[in-house]
Amino acid sequence: MLKPEKRPLPIRIYNQLAGLIGVGNGLSFDKLLKKAQKNTGLSDLGADFSEIALKLLLTSINDEANLNPFGTLMIREKLISQLENRLWAEHWFKKYPEILDQEVLPIVVITGLQRTGTTKMQRILSGFPGARALLSWEALYPAPIGAESEISKRQRRTRRNERAVKWISPAFHSIHPIHTDQPEEDVLLLDLHFMSTSSEAIMHVPTYAKWLGNQDHTDTYMYEKKLLKLLQWQRTGKFWVLKSPHHLQYLDVFMKVFPGSTIIWMHRSIEESVPSFFSMLYYSRNMFVDEVDKNALKDQWLSKLEDMVREGLKFKQHAPDKIMDIAFADFMQSETDVLSRIVNQMAPGLDLEELIMVDDQENKYVSNHRYRLSDWNLTEEELRLRFGEYSRELEILNTSFNSNE
Repeated sequence: MLKPEKRPLPIRIYNQLAGLIGVGNGLSFDKLLKKAQKNTGLSDLGADFSEIALKLLLTSINDEANLNPFGTLMIREKLISQLENRLWAEHWFKKYPEILDQEVLPIVVITGLQRTGTTKMQRILSGFPGARALLSWEALYPAPIGAESEISKRQRRTRRNERAVKWISPAFHSIHPIHTDQPEEDVLLLDLHFMSTSSEAIMHVPTYAKWLGNQDHTDTYMYEKKLLKLLQWQRTGKFWVLKSPHHLQYLDVFMKVFPGSTIIWMHRSIEESVPSFFSMLYYSRNMFVDEVDKNALKDQWLSKLEDMVREGLKFKQHAPDKIMDIAFADFMQSETDVLSRIVNQMAPGLDLEELIMVDDQENKYVSNHRYRLSDWNLTEEELRLRFGEYSRELEILNTSFNSNE
């Protein structure tokens, strides 16, 4: 059964004291920007900075998120860090214009609904020789701080963030482990444009989420393209291995900005992926608020997940040859068979033997995560009906998967 974790004593004391004296109430665009500019000594966020997106997000946070004082403090620091990253990125774009003259490396992008094996697939494929993985410290801090070759400061900050999450919410960290030197979602790069689903995952911001769902995301992905160029300027490779469920809703835009990308769509039954994801969301949001509104979380994200699979299926209908479907169950039972299929169909030049050797040196995926549909007053039948089109798609795919065994 889901239940809030007991907060560490320093956080409980901070929330009590800050609540009594009214510290940490509300987030101000001007104050966040001034702090980021002061910390970096820089002022230019770039002509493509979306001030509207950040201001709408802040209004939604202040009016709807119901953050406690410590939650407000954490979100404030997160947003300041994102602004600092933009400032540093723009600094390097101006100092070295050749960064933006590069071509982006070919991309293998892994997507699918949350909790469908996308993280495991990303981390394994990143073991291919020549793969350019987006490491956690790079996703959080893509721009060098102060000097072109600076790495250590960004790695230290990421390790500090990793330790903080473990301390604040061991449950969240056990569900989605964060490791400084492991591959991470490129949705964190979209955060720097303030137009990603990260905010609606960790906070109740329905007004912002509704606005975000109705926007054209071309500029967001164009900014990610700039950041990928900045990252490969620092460390190159033969091809990118990117991953995020976020992309499932915007595959048409992704392919417009990154034509020729290879798409791997991970599939798992709705009855398993939804409660697993909702459990992760619960513990994520619980870090920032005194009480998670489970009904609001469920209603918002059921609708969001419907949007994601609908748009993903729409893209697949028009471009079926662009997508390789992978079943979560097959992947968990036989990594080698699944990876052989990927190599044979999409990347015949890659060396599977070397990949397996690299993967054998890593810790094998083991999860102690427990979750139940009943925690959310949901049934399997209800989910199958609500996600009818995708459920039928899964039946077709499972038949195809089984016939290939």
